[in-house]
This record gives sequence, C-alpha cells and structure tokens, in this order.
Amino acid sequence: METGALIVLSLKVWRTTVSKFILLVFVFVGLAAQAKTVRYELTITQERVNLSGKKTVDWALMVNKSIPAPILEFTEGDEAEILVKNGLHHEEVSIHWHGILLPPEEDGVAYVNTPPIHPGQSHLFKFKLRQHGTYWYHSHTAVQEQKGVYGAFIVRPKKEIIKADKDVVAVLSDWSDENADQIMRNLRKDGDYYLYKKNSMRSIGGALMAGRLGTYFGNEWQRMGGMDLSDVGYDAFLLNGKRDSQLSNAKAGERVRVRVINASASSYFFVSLSGLPMKVISADGLDIEPIEAKEILMGMAETYDVLFTVPESKNFELRATVQDVTGYASGWIGSGEKVPAPNKALPDYYAPMDHGSGHGEHSGHDAHAAHAAHAVSEKTASGHEHHDHGGHGEHQGHTPSPPALETLSVDDLMAKSATTLPKQAKVTEMKLVLGGDMERYVWHINGKAIHQDRNIEIREGDVVRFTFVNETMMHHPMHLHGHFFRVLNKHGERSPLKHTVDVPPHGTRTIEFYANEAGQWMLHCHNLYHMKTGMGRVVKYMSWQPKPENARFDRLDPHRHDHLYMTGLLEAATNHARANFRLMRTWDELDLKIESRSDGHKHFAVAGRWDVEGDLLYKRWFGNFFNLIAGGTVYHEETFAMVGVGYILPMLIDSHLFVNHEGRFRLDLEKRFQWTKRVFSEIEYSWRPDWGGDNEHEIEVTLMYGPSWHWSAGVMLTNDSLGVGAQIQY
Repeated sequence: METGALIVLSLKVWRTTVSKFILLVFVFVGLAAQAKTVRYELTITQERVNLSGKKTVDWALMVNKSIPAPILEFTEGDEAEILVKNGLHHEEVSIHWHGILLPPEEDGVAYVNTPPIHPGQSHLFKFKLRQHGTYWYHSHTAVQEQKGVYGAFIVRPKKEIIKADKDVVAVLSDWSDENADQIMRNLRKDGDYYLYKKNSMRSIGGALMAGRLGTYFGNEWQRMGGMDLSDVGYDAFLLNGKRDSQLSNAKAGERVRVRVINASASSYFFVSLSGLPMKVISADGLDIEPIEAKEILMGMAETYDVLFTVPESKNFELRATVQDVTGYASGWIGSGEKVPAPNKALPDYYAPMDHGSGHGEHSGHDAHAAHAAHAVSEKTASGHEHHDHGGHGEHQGHTPSPPALETLSVDDLMAKSATTLPKQAKVTEMKLVLGGDMERYVWHINGKAIHQDRNIEIREGDVVRFTFVNETMMHHPMHLHGHFFRVLNKHGERSPLKHTVDVPPHGTRTIEFYANEAGQWMLHCHNLYHMKTGMGRVVKYMSWQPKPENARFDRLDPHRHDHLYMTGLLEAATNHARANFRLMRTWDELDLKIESRSDGHKHFAVAGRWDVEGDLLYKRWFGNFFNLIAGGTVYHEETFAMVGVGYILPMLIDSHLFVNHEGRFRLDLEKRFQWTKRVFSEIEYSWRPDWGGDNEHEIEVTLMYGPSWHWSAGVMLTNDSLGVGAQIQY
C-alpha cells in the first residue's frame, strides 16, 4: 500500500477514535449533570416550644429549629449527602430514611445499621436515590420521634408523570406536653393509664346506659378489657407542626397534589377533604391505579398522595381525625368561605367485637370492617363493590366512574402493573404472631420480645413471605426497612407494593418480597411504644457481614436489652394501711407488699391494735395470664417461704395459689369493678387455712372515687371494721 493511502487510512481511524471519545465525554458529562449531588445539613437541638397552646415545654427536639424537620427535596437519580449534627449535650441521636432504598450502612438505625451520633458529633449519609415519591425521615433512638424529630423526604421523578398546579406536603403528628420518656414509663405502669385523660374509661354503668351490659361482661369473661384505639392521651394533633393552617391558596379549577405523611408516634388518622372524594394516586411513595375515596385510614408511617381539583372558590378542609376521635388537625386548600370536613362520630366503646374473622389470605380487611364499629365509620370499604380501574385513573371512553369508597384501606389498592416476584426463586414462609398484654404493656412477636429473639435470618435470592397474625385488639402498622413488599390482596398479580402495612385487630396480612437487598434491616411495629416494648425483629441476610467498624456497635444494640420500670401504691385509712412497690421487665416482676390492719376494737381503729404482714414475691410470666411465683411472707410475726402460681381467671379475676414451706396453702383473689368512669370498687380475698391467724378468711372491699389514675378516696371495709381513706399511685 502506498504511503499516502496509509496516511489517509490512519487519519480516518484517528478521526473515528476521537469522535467516539468525544461522544463518551458528552455522555459522561450528561450523566454527571443529570445525577447531581444534593446536600443538606440537619442539626438536632433541644428547645422550648408550645405546640398545644396549653403549655411550654423545654425538652422538645427540633431539627434546624423546626418541628416538623425541614422538607428534604430531591430528584430521582440524585446523589444525596446529608450531614446530621447532634447538638444535644447528653443524648445520642439517629436519623432513619423511611422507605428509601439504600445501602444498609446508610439506613440510620443506630447499632443495627449505623453508628450512633454522640453529643457534639456528626454523621454524613451518602446514597443515590433510585426511586421517586413521598417519604419521610425520623429518629430511631429512644422516643425522640415523639419529641419532634421527623420530617418529609420528597423525591421527584426525572420527568413529570402526573401534572398538578400545586404540590403541598401535609405531615401529620401527635403531640403531648408530657415528656415522651415519662409517657413510656406511664404505659408500663398501666396500659390503661391514659383512659382518664381521654375520658374513655369503660364502666358497668356506661354499659348499662348503652344497653351493652351483656357485651361488657362477655368481654370480661373472655379476659378482655375492651377495644383499644389508642394508648396515649395527647394534648394536640398537628399538621405541619400546627393545629390549623393554610396549606394552599389554590384557585377554583386548579389541581392540587397533596402528599400526606402520617409521622405520628402512635396515632392512626382518618383523613378526609371536606367530605369530598379524593383521587388517591400513590401509596407509600409508589404510584398506584388511581382510586377515589372520601377518607383514608392511615396507619403510622404510611404515606398517601391525593389529587384534588378545587371545585369552586371556597376553602376546603383537609382534616386528620385521630382514630379514637379525641381530636384532629386541619389544613386548608383554596380561598374564601370555609368548607369544613364532617365531624366523626364518637367511638362506641361498648360495641361487640368479632374475633372470628381475619385468618385467610386476604381477610385482614374483613377484620378491619368488623373493628370499624368502634372505629366510628358506619360504612367501610368492605361494604362497597370493588371495580377494576383498568387505565390510569382518568375517565376512559364512556365507562362511568365507580362510586368513591367511604374509607380506603390497603385491600382497595391496586398496582399500576404486575408486581409478581421471580417464579424460579425459592419461597421461604414464616408466620409472625403479633401479641401483647395491654395491662402490663408488653408487646412481642411469636411470644418473644425483640431482646429474646432479635434476628430473623433469610437467604439472598429467596422470595420471603411473612404472614402477620394479629392476636391483639389494636392495629399494628408493620414496617420493613430497606425493601418494598407485596401486600397480597384480591388484585392478585397487581397486589400493591408498600413499605408499611396495617394489620388490623384479630386480622391477618400476608406480605412477600424478593431478598435482593443484602444487609440487616429492622422489621417492627411503627407504634413507637409497641416497638420500644418488644414488637420488632432484625431481618438479617445469612450472606451479609457488617463492616468491622459497625460490627462492634451491633453487640451494643439496645434492642438486646430488657429495660426495667417501677410503679408503686400507698394507701392509708382509719382501719387500714398498705404500701406496694413493683419492679418490672417484660416477663419478670418483683413485688413488695406491706400491709397493716386494725383489729377493730376501738372506734375507727384509732387506738386499736394493728397487725403487720407482708410479701416479697418474684413472678415469672408465661403469656398474658399465667405466672410462676417464689418468695416469702410475714404473717402474725412468723416468716414463711412460699411458691405458687398466678392466673387471670375469666371475669378478669386475679388469682394466686401458694404453698408455704410447712405445706400450708393460701389462696388470694382480687377483682376490680368499675361502676362509673370515676367510681370503682376493689375486692380482695385471702384464705389461709391452718396458718394460725385469727381469721382464716380475710376480705377487704372498697368503694372509691378516682378522678385520675394517680389518686382516689373513699370507704374501706375489712373483716372487723369500716374506715375511710385514700390511695396514691405513682
């Protein structure tokens, strides 16, 4: 080949190579420009606030001086860099990015995924956003979420999918002027602690007036205290940190996208918009087949996006009513005359509860419908015919729109397309029984709190199927970190994907997910107080090992510890005195009881002889009703060692049967009668055959007036005398 031809050929090859190089440079620059880094700095500090309008508190935790925390906004594909600074003096903090798919080390659960952020220190989170939608973030340390550490996390799609004229965020939350640490202690003292504050104490008189006396005693025969809609008595319910605020001044005809986030610690909300139909277009951040509903029952940690076209020049109320109807928060959309949402009826606390439903593949909604009698809706979604919406939510052809649902639940949701998982993958199935004891306020899975059985191990590449069986009378919003799961419902292949699912009382939900996010991830009830008292697990991939710097934190995980709580009672009367002290863990209890009674020889026992007796007992609980006991007692100046059993009998009678070291038996029975919301009686009976005392049978009957959990006063009758007195609980 001639030299000139070689030169020409070389030039052609060179030009082609340069062209390809330039093209690659442009592609790289384009991708780099598209995947920009978005950085935020968040500082957590302790501040004084008054969110209820009733009281200023000094223990609130704020993020960048705000409750809720600032809205973090991104675009799908962005690289997120978020620096979290701990501005507290004596407390570590954490931030979890709820619903975000990311490496396990960035998930933010202290000790499980990420090191805790100690006072004065900071942690930089870095992850790529591979999804879009409405999400949120919150603390995963102690009860900081209740104190104010929560905020919205919005990821917009690369290209607009659903057009709206306005886009607003509505962060729902519950607020107490009582420090959340004290709330936790109060619930462990007595699961019914806040019934007084909420004015929802059930009573024999109330059941009689409601015509439900048979239901009341039927529940007691089954050893149930009645329905449980909410554990805590709150002072306010907030929408974007306020009880009432203007969300948007949208004009008539404008389309508003409302991103609703339930960031509450322990409150379900009924969300409605002036009673008008809302088009629900997204659940837990993922677009769904649009469906219209007049209200949504939202569990803690769920998010829903709705489209609302303002029908006229008026101001429409987005109202979030807490499930027990003790309050609500409002946000307004529009301008002009206000159109309030309809009020919810008060719950029927004496309604019968059907506990026989809820054990099929898709039966959770049936249980929810049964429970809805005391959740205030006269109609539920189960009372409507469900329609296949086929397209993408707009009117198609001449097919009429289906009627709006009264109350939307997960059973009504349908994915945009098939969500089926790889058919060749091995399926691993597990049954997870959600249980608890409202009286002692302990919550668990498969009969064990998280400190007893922390890890659920799974294999990478499997389809993992969890069946949640709720054996309690409370809703449990179950959340899995690091994944989206299918909630199996009647839509089959188009069952929706979610990160949090409501498991209704005495209902069943089945979820499944593809195990392709190696790591270890929290699975827990998103009722903050249920999680903190045991209802959680860590889902750990067998193939995954933590980084060396994180492994040491795993061993210090607070979820591995069983925490200690204390309560006590002091009682004084003219014929009687008593002091009770109790230390409690999940299944362990140490009781000290000291009691003195008058022999009744003097009027009102002022100068009579007083006998002192006492018990020091250790109890080990096995479930809600049975416990084994060991300890000692002092009776008539003699000391005896004892062993025994305790059992909660039908009618909620607390029974104890002991035998002492001399082979003598003792039977104790206790029962409380709540006559009205403020008047109650307690009957205590003790039988000690051949123990050498003056009375083999000892009885005490009280009639007390109690305006709060902390104190009561009234009359006290013993074997020998009648007295007056008072008692204090703490």
